[in-house]
Amino acid sequence: MKPFITLAIAIIVFNAAFAGSGNPSNVAFPKTFTSVLKEKKSLFEVETAKVCACQILRVASNNENETLVAVFAQGTNNGDLSANFATAISVLEKEKKHMKAMFYTKIKTAENVTAATPCSKLYKNIQVKYASVKMYDVLDADALSLVTKNF
Repeated sequence: MKPFITLAIAIIVFNAAFAGSGNPSNVAFPKTFTSVLKEKKSLFEVETAKVCACQILRVASNNENETLVAVFAQGTNNGDLSANFATAISVLEKEKKHMKAMFYTKIKTAENVTAATPCSKLYKNIQVKYASVKMYDVLDADALSLVTKNF
């Protein structure tokens, strides 16, 4: 208890000895910090609802044995779940073709899962059923669907 009291007295004496007269000055944050906080409205807004589609794939390559990987596509829930899921699933199918062309010699779909939750929650649920599953990627279905529509 003595060290605490000694420390408290030392802090009070230190503050009294070095405190200047007048009002304390305002703390000036850098303009970039304050402007970022003002522009980043998501700090103060409610998070939008998400939908997630997942494909659990059995993949193998010439130098890797068969493993389970989960590929996720997450999009914003705009109220039309069937359209949101269709967008996410089409993104997953394109990614699966890309994986087959670039990385793996064998890809087989073990399961397709969709849920009206963020992909982080869906991944936790999938880990219960498939303990050895590895997360491959979480794709942004909204952005990737816009890219394919514009090109």
